[in-house]
Amino acid sequence: FDEQYEPEGCMMAYDDVSGTLMPYHKVRAARLEEVKFMQQKPLWDLVPITECYVKTGKAPVSTKWVDVNKGTEEEVIARCRVVARDFKGSDKDRDDLFAEAPPLEAKRMLLSRAATRRQDGRKRKLLFIDARKAHLNPKCEQDVYIELPEEAGYGHGMCGKLDFWLYGFRPAAAAWEKLYSNRLEGCGFVRGTSCGVVFYHPKRDVSCCLLYT
Repeated sequence: FDEQYEPEGCMMAYDDVSGTLMPYHKVRAARLEEVKFMQQKPLWDLVPITECYVKTGKAPVSTKWVDVNKGTEEEVIARCRVVARDFKGSDKDRDDLFAEAPPLEAKRMLLSRAATRRQDGRKRKLLFIDARKAHLNPKCEQDVYIELPEEAGYGHGMCGKLDFWLYGFRPAAAAWEKLYSNRLEGCGFVRGTSCGVVFYHPKRDVSCCLLYT
C-alpha cells in the first residue's frame, strides 16, 4: 500500500487498476465499511493461528487490499475489497477458476422478449437485480484460513477460518455459480444448454440472465 502527501499534508492512496491517486480518507472509510460487512455476516470465525497450522500444516492464506475508484478523478468513489492471494502462476488457462459470463446474444434475447407482447396481449417487463458482493455468498465447507486485515482490529496470533468464500480463492467463482444455479432451478427455472447463465421458467414465462462485473 503506497502513500503520498499533497502539499497540504493529505495522505493519498493509489487505484490498483489505473494507478491514479485517491484520497486516503475515502479509501480508509471504504476499507472499514468492507470489514464491517464481513464481520457482521460473519465471513469468518476468529481462531488462533495455531489452529490453522494444526489443521492444514501451513500458514493462513495471505490477503491484500484492492482499492479501486468507481467514480471520476473529480468525484472519487472508493471501493475496497479484501482479496486472498490464492492464485499461482500455474493456474492460468483453467476454466474452473471463473464463473461463466453471458454472451452479447443473451442480453439481446432478453431485450427482444421484453419488446414482444405475450400471446394474451400482456406486456413484459425488464427487472434488474444487483447481487452485491456475489462471491461472498457461497458457504465455505473446507478448512480455509486467512490472514485478517489490520482494519479488522484483531490482536497478534489470530486468523480467520472462512465460513463463506472470499474474493481471490480458486473455488469462489465456481461456488457462486453453483449457488445461484441451484437456487434458480429449485424455483422451477430451467438452465440453458448452450449458455449456462440463461434460465427460463416455463410456467411463468420468465427469462433470466446472470451478469456480474
